Amino acid sequence: MPQWLEDTKQNIQSLKKKGYFNSWNRYQTKAITFYLCPDLTLSNNWLEQRENIYLKNAEKLRVKAPHTNFYVYPSLEFGKSINVVPATSFVQAKEIHGYLNQSPGHELTHILLGEINSTENLPANGLWSEGVCVYLDGTKTDRHKHANSLNYSEEILKTPWQNWKNNLPSSLYPLSGSVIQYLNECFSWDLILEFLKRLKYNNDNELSIQLFKHSFTEIQQDWYLWLKKEGQPDISG
Repeated sequence: MPQWLEDTKQNIQSLKKKGYFNSWNRYQTKAITFYLCPDLTLSNNWLEQRENIYLKNAEKLRVKAPHTNFYVYPSLEFGKSINVVPATSFVQAKEIHGYLNQSPGHELTHILLGEINSTENLPANGLWSEGVCVYLDGTKTDRHKHANSLNYSEEILKTPWQNWKNNLPSSLYPLSGSVIQYLNECFSWDLILEFLKRLKYNNDNELSIQLFKHSFTEIQQDWYLWLKKEGQPDISG
């Protein structure tokens, strides 16, 4: 666990012991218990939107959505003022600390990925988990267009995916979402799911050859070409 995440976890536990969250407003839905910071004003469908995305993504990932506690902060800055870093998912604890204007589905999808594979095999801030969470964040963003619009350097685009497997810089999250969109368009969602499930027992490059019939190097080269132009990739043919 990265040090910043460990520090956030310890700070949250300390706040809980002091009863800091006791005054937060509690709202229960079918799959999520929301804890809202006092005086926080939400739009009418804020809670409903997140639960709907959570359950929809559970179906897409073919897992049962575990009940999750979701603490909602007014802003990223408010969290930092009490030494908590939202948005953060504690996958094993089924607990999220997020802020009002973050994407509706990203952190919730981390919880779902924990039902597919443990964070030891699918690191929560690595390429594959962050890529899926960005892709399924509920914003309906075209990740191809978004990533391409950010003008990443050639050095970044050609950095081997293995280098991003365990620790993905936050600035590359849009890029990770484009990787998942590419795989879905070029191959299939079924193969992506099988890849995620089998990472526990297989080397990811060897698994790529087994499932996608191409090495990471070959797939990344084609993803690079796909990112630079419109249209469907053709490596699978």
